[in-house]
Amino acid sequence: MKNTTRVLLLSFFIMTGCTQLAQKGNPFFESWENNSYRIPPFSRIKESHYLPALQEGIRRQNEAIEAIVKNEAAADFENTVLALHRSGEMIEKVAGVLFNVVAAQSTEGLRQIESEAVQLLSAQNDNVYMNPALFERVKQVKKNGAFADEVQGKLVEDTYRQFVLNGAELKPEQQEALREINTKLSEAENKFSQNLLLATAKYELLVEDSARLEGLPAGDMERAAAKAAQQGKKGYLFGLDNPTIMPFLQYVKDAGLRKEILDAYAARCAAGSEFDNTPVVKDIVRLRMEKAQLLGFPDYASYALQTRMAKTPQTVYALMEQIWPAALQRAKEELAEMKAYRAKHENVQGEFLPSDWRYYSNKVREEKYALDENTVKAYFSLDSVRKGVFYLAERLYGITFEPYMEAEMPTPNTSAYICKDEDGSVLGVLFLDMLARPGQKSGGAWNTSYVEQSYDGQTRLTPVTSIVCNYTPAVDGQPVLLSIDEAETFFHEFGHALHALFSEVKYKGLSETPRDFVELPSQVMEHWALHPQMLRVYAHHYQTGETIPDELIERIQAAKLYGQGFATTELLAAALLDMDYHTIGRMPEGFDPAVFEAESTRQRGLISEIYPRYKTNYFAHTMGGGYSAGYYSYTWAEVLDADTFEAYEESGDIFNRRIASSFRNDILKNGGMYDAMKMYVKFRGHEPEVKALLKSRGL
Repeated sequence: MKNTTRVLLLSFFIMTGCTQLAQKGNPFFESWENNSYRIPPFSRIKESHYLPALQEGIRRQNEAIEAIVKNEAAADFENTVLALHRSGEMIEKVAGVLFNVVAAQSTEGLRQIESEAVQLLSAQNDNVYMNPALFERVKQVKKNGAFADEVQGKLVEDTYRQFVLNGAELKPEQQEALREINTKLSEAENKFSQNLLLATAKYELLVEDSARLEGLPAGDMERAAAKAAQQGKKGYLFGLDNPTIMPFLQYVKDAGLRKEILDAYAARCAAGSEFDNTPVVKDIVRLRMEKAQLLGFPDYASYALQTRMAKTPQTVYALMEQIWPAALQRAKEELAEMKAYRAKHENVQGEFLPSDWRYYSNKVREEKYALDENTVKAYFSLDSVRKGVFYLAERLYGITFEPYMEAEMPTPNTSAYICKDEDGSVLGVLFLDMLARPGQKSGGAWNTSYVEQSYDGQTRLTPVTSIVCNYTPAVDGQPVLLSIDEAETFFHEFGHALHALFSEVKYKGLSETPRDFVELPSQVMEHWALHPQMLRVYAHHYQTGETIPDELIERIQAAKLYGQGFATTELLAAALLDMDYHTIGRMPEGFDPAVFEAESTRQRGLISEIYPRYKTNYFAHTMGGGYSAGYYSYTWAEVLDADTFEAYEESGDIFNRRIASSFRNDILKNGGMYDAMKMYVKFRGHEPEVKALLKSRGL
């Protein structure tokens, strides 16, 4: 007995020593509340810090949960529900930096850490929500109504539902099966995303003869030449990142080259490729179906929609099927116009390929509206657009953004701003990480928070949020010039940032809004981006400083609705494909994602000249998680945002401060404290209607 005690004591001291060693110099073990504006100490965070801190966070959460379960006092809001949501603070702290840095500045080491972290978090999530004693206390709070007000009641209800949706009511053997599914699913989703990042980074198209690049703007040529030179190659080098491929498809006259690069883009992670996502997709779809059915739902979409505004797959399909016919018909009209243009100007008949669409769409638009996007881009420098979004925020809400040069930056080529309210109080910090880093930064654009807004008693703790984009870097000291779409993207992501900066959510656990509501604050901002009154404020020529001329504004407005058939159709095709995958109730023998995708588009009559915005093998929104059974959210939210902007137009003042104040107070500051539709109706006075969306898209 004495020998056993000595061994146990020795083990204890060894473990304690290891823990202290892991803590030493690890910024995640320190309080950041005294840091300037709660900014994480990015310069001191090393790759070796993440996993020890995450493991400690898990240990602390387990310790806190044990205390909740062993508490002899009757379960109530404070000692059970609120204590549970506070228990994961260190986990949130680590994850808030790790996953954001991996997405924006990936390394091989970080990707390995991410894979391990995903597994740790998946297992811990199961441990928490399958804890029967903890669930029993949550049930008691719900049953006894042991909460003070509507907001506390919402957190109790959400927490209870979270337990149920994570398997708390399953039998032990079913829970074990669910744990195994969750582990495999998190592995597969992470594998899908990493495959896509690697496949996108690896592809190169080297064009040695500049004549083959006829039509490509000089700035894009210079960047491609510089990229080739950096690798010791002669000619022009292109990749598959969006800032490269979209101008290529829009401007390069050589149809063979356009086809080559789009074929490569569409074939990323396809069957038989080096980073083949086909088996990964099969696993993801099957595992999600099995998970949903284990939890008592017919399919994964029915399960996932429990926490969203739409509630059922039938509601989602009904929305998209109201829009699809008009969008597809308009796309066919656009196709006919492009074919006629090609026959008239190039005497070309016959097959029209997906790689031809953006090129000839641009040609028709130039002919119909005399609108050359390269001329327009001269008025959309990144600096001008940034000033525009800041101006809009001040006009609507009275807030200001001050450069913060001393901030520790999370990523290269990033700037920081302190956001202040009208009374001078600090709302939070905004990072802008705007330039592409192929192979390191994930594609697309997004807003994320390194530190969430929270409360310490009555004191609001400010958030640290970031806008991340993939704009093409400038060369030779020239400014970064944005296309119309890229300018709208900046406004879009800025709307997400305002949602984070205005947040006044009282309790942890209520910061998230339903997936199909979260795009409202972002998409509504796009309505200002090209409005004539806004363009006259921020669109200035990068060389002369001249304000954009009225005649150019008129052409932009005239052309604004051109191409909406294509844009709406490719978006809906992807959203419908996402829902089709997640309404599978039985996996057919020999299930093949490529065949399934083809059938999904065929049965709705999608024309062969249009690909879904995301084909299955690189559909990261849904297969990588986040928007699984949720890509429809952009369309759902567009119904809301179109109806919202109508309120400003009806008032006769697109900068109406009263409406903006109502939008801030009824929606933006509340996070998930109230039911989403109730918040919207309180703001607008009625539920939204699809006709506002159809009108805004000209359909």
